[in-house]
Amino acid sequence: MTKPAVALTHRAIEAMKPESAPYRVPDSRCAGLAVRVAINGVKTFDLAFRIKGGRSVRTSLGKFTDIGLDAARDRANELTKAARAGVDLLAEEKAAAADKESRLTVAELIEKYCKKQVRGKLRSARELESRLKRALAPKLDAPAEEIKRRDLRDLFDEAADAGFQREAEKRRQTVGAMFRWALSQDYLSADPTAGLKAYDAGSPRDRVLSDEEIRKLWEWLDADTIPAAHVDALKVQLATGARCGEVAGMMADEIESKEWTWTLPAERSKNGRERITPLVGIAREIVERRLPKAGPVFASETETPLTASHVGQTLHKRRARLPIDHFTTHDLRRTFATALDSMGVSIELIAAIVGHDSAVNRQAKTLVRHYLRTDKLKQKSAALEAWDRRLKAILAGVEDLAEDNNVTPLIRTA
Repeated sequence: MTKPAVALTHRAIEAMKPESAPYRVPDSRCAGLAVRVAINGVKTFDLAFRIKGGRSVRTSLGKFTDIGLDAARDRANELTKAARAGVDLLAEEKAAAADKESRLTVAELIEKYCKKQVRGKLRSARELESRLKRALAPKLDAPAEEIKRRDLRDLFDEAADAGFQREAEKRRQTVGAMFRWALSQDYLSADPTAGLKAYDAGSPRDRVLSDEEIRKLWEWLDADTIPAAHVDALKVQLATGARCGEVAGMMADEIESKEWTWTLPAERSKNGRERITPLVGIAREIVERRLPKAGPVFASETETPLTASHVGQTLHKRRARLPIDHFTTHDLRRTFATALDSMGVSIELIAAIVGHDSAVNRQAKTLVRHYLRTDKLKQKSAALEAWDRRLKAILAGVEDLAEDNNVTPLIRTA
């Protein structure tokens, strides 16, 4: 039932009472607009109008409590104005929404790419997925098809302009790989990264911490400036020469607490091979103190294993407070290897400890990969014990550390 039209007001609509049957009250101030009162008292705005040269349309604009009278009148005027010009605005909006719904967003594209090409296939999967989300964060909800080269250039320039040229280049390469894959799989019709000029990736880092820098960094870590798990992971990395992600992701079942060794499983190793590292001195003390019955040795606030990204981001946030020039966690690994080399430890043994291939020719690589099954545990232990003595001396401020007389011929020639 339609009642006589009135000049609707907010108070008048609130005063309308439900009756035994639904009824409508047209608005005399806005053609086609009316309030419908249901038998349960719910009040909604509806609009009836005719498209020029076409059909009649009736649609609901929403509940009175949700949109209000002024918004209903504005929407009604928008639709009827278009109708007088012969335009079915509702149909156009519905088609546009359906088109947008059918198109892949950037976030959805990242998920598809990581699921099909990254996770379970690349050891750097977590890092790559994180970099994609960081690099494209402002565009995650946008349709991937609408991303332009200019959009990406602006995003990458933000990192470059902040002084992170190397990170900008990594983002360009990572995002480019994803869009090229999307093009090859017919998810997109064009690659927006095509033609993007490369950033200066910089020369490979060769940073090695001096004894004084090691001491200053260690003292800073002990000052409770960062979470304890991050502190201990960094200390174990310097003590063992392992990669930050390998140490951070250490699990209780990787530790053998009778002989005190750490077995890095093949699936967490960059070269795809299991690696056994003796835990001695400082490294053993830290792991023994933190070792749980099960789960991660270095747990995050959510009780999940730490990652290299967790540690790296924590250091980056405190960049201005570091006691030494900015460094990366990989510099600790390089410092470890350089120190062992200066102590006379053989290159082959250093490579075995840090998990690098040291063979210098094709035949030797074949021999190491397929036939040699020794873990050199005795030699590794001797080298790590020698480094532990030197590290403790550095932390104690002992001078004349150029030569460790306890390095045996065994590890010099191993």
